[in-house]
Amino acid sequence: MAIVFALARILLDLGLKLIETSAIPYYSSFFIAAVFEIIAIVYLIKKYKKNNEELLSLSEALIVGVMFMVIVGTLFALQSFLYDTYINPEFQKNAALEFANLYGKGADVEKMMIGEENIQATSSIFSIFTSILKFSLLGILISFIVGSILRNR
Repeated sequence: MAIVFALARILLDLGLKLIETSAIPYYSSFFIAAVFEIIAIVYLIKKYKKNNEELLSLSEALIVGVMFMVIVGTLFALQSFLYDTYINPEFQKNAALEFANLYGKGADVEKMMIGEENIQATSSIFSIFTSILKFSLLGILISFIVGSILRNR
């Protein structure tokens, strides 16, 4: 199920990047995907409990949710890294500038981007790990809440 969700998330991201959508729909897709991932975690934990004779510990709920999000996050981060590095390196910069311009901060973001060009190679690899960490933290948070509610005493 995690692979299917990762592929769906990748297709959503690639679709929006390929049609070169504006910043607001692109960044909104992150919220929409997170909502579906939360629903998936809840479903998986409930399914795990049902298949485990209605028994669930908090650690089992955490394992289910975190494993799901690590798989989704890893595949999504790799796709995003490959697209943003080799296919269209300007998309993220343009989207960030467009979004910053909505709040009158475009010049500030451009200055930051000029300074970051020197550290681009190392920050790309770091961004993959950061992305996976963000997905994992979401998995921990949701799994902890759901596991706390559904666990058996």
